[in-house]
Amino acid sequence: MGAWGMGVFDDDTSCDIIEDAIGDETTIQAMVEKSTSIDESEYLEYDDCHQIIVSAAMVDSLLNGASHCKLEGAGIWLSRQDPNSIAESKMKLVSLLKRVIGPNSELNELWEENEDDYPEWKGNIQGIITSLSS
Repeated sequence: MGAWGMGVFDDDTSCDIIEDAIGDETTIQAMVEKSTSIDESEYLEYDDCHQIIVSAAMVDSLLNGASHCKLEGAGIWLSRQDPNSIAESKMKLVSLLKRVIGPNSELNELWEENEDDYPEWKGNIQGIITSLSS
């Protein structure tokens, strides 16, 4: 796991996902559609978890003004997105985030191994859940 902190974008995989979206000019709607189409299998794989988290964090930023991502170009990319295209996806993303921090999630299992940092990491995800639920 290439993480250097507990924040959403304190991880190589999350940074790669948003940097690719910015570079490819992927819409936030396409990111959300990719996340919400993730296989409904019982177990969430590592990369799928990150896709869900990044999509949800960017939706939270667009709809609620949250500041999750400070990567270069992210603010400009976000300003070009249509909030109306993803507003109805909030609750599906909340459901997926709950799965990410649940027992059948590879990313959650990896973070649980770090007893000191796990509560903060999980709290960051729960913060997005709370924000998107309001």
